[in-house]
Amino acid sequence: MDSLVVQTALGLVLVFGALSAVVSVLTESVARFMGLRGEYLLRGIRSLVDGGGHFKLGLRDLVRRTSLGPSPKQHEPAEPLVTQLMMQPIVSRTADKGSLPANAGNARLSGAARRRLPSYLASRSFARALLDLLVPNSSGDTTFAQVKAAIVGWPDSNPLKKPLLALLVEAEGDITKFRQSVEQWYDDQMDRVSGWYKRHVRWISLGVAAVLVVLFNVNAIGITRSLYTDEALRETVVSQAASSANCSDKDAGDCLSDLREEIQKVRASGFPIGWGTVSACTLPDASCNWLDQRGLTDPDQGTGQDIQTLLLVLAGWALMVLATVPGARFWFDALSRLGSLRSSGPKPRK
Repeated sequence: MDSLVVQTALGLVLVFGALSAVVSVLTESVARFMGLRGEYLLRGIRSLVDGGGHFKLGLRDLVRRTSLGPSPKQHEPAEPLVTQLMMQPIVSRTADKGSLPANAGNARLSGAARRRLPSYLASRSFARALLDLLVPNSSGDTTFAQVKAAIVGWPDSNPLKKPLLALLVEAEGDITKFRQSVEQWYDDQMDRVSGWYKRHVRWISLGVAAVLVVLFNVNAIGITRSLYTDEALRETVVSQAASSANCSDKDAGDCLSDLREEIQKVRASGFPIGWGTVSACTLPDASCNWLDQRGLTDPDQGTGQDIQTLLLVLAGWALMVLATVPGARFWFDALSRLGSLRSSGPKPRK
């Protein structure tokens, strides 16, 4: 019984990992097409240097075809520092074709403009751009006194003045230490930005997973039932799962390419994935509607059983969608641990 349960779990985890890998690749493609990484980088820098501007990116913004002009609110600066900082050569040249869209960080951009934004900015580049913004000096010999004088000269309403003054005190007159403090300050902010980005992208992943699950009829409950009752299918899937456990050391894209052949072999063995007419409806005297033919209802049962069958299918789909939340790395690590448990066998009795 222990071996049967472990083998069934191996097959199920293999499906979870394969679906999560597909969802990860497609989600990254969608996010890249929408320019979300660059957009969230701008949000993070603006909230860091201007103390606000965390506007929501709604559906209308995601499908926007033309960029809007600046429209600052009453409490927001008309000319935020984020735009000036992004236009520094060390930053702007990291954009697509070395050209940033106009009003970057101060306007709602179209999808095409967001795709031109840099998706990553190193802390060293940020600190260098900030120093160049504080004290324009092409020779690169900016002194601590110059930086301090520039910051002290700002009005108290500038949201960047107070945190930079605190970093100046910690630097104790050392410009190198001040630059390192700015880099650490930026890295801490980017950690929070990564959290914003992951929460947003998670909804895209769930949407992609829902489409794939329904499109290919990937039902967790149906798969579990087939694995548990069909020994030949279970052995085939377990053997493929054992050879796929090494995906934990690979990227999702590489792992996905390796899994394609494995999944094709599993599907050829009768794995219950995809749409097709159920065997009961292929008989000459069968009277089945469309739902019966697709296995969404049971032609041999009454209305109450039909509803129960449909609810089980919906529950199986929902489980598959939720299984993509931990990510492919989690499932392939679990696959490796389950494979070790199966190979070592049950603990011997004393």
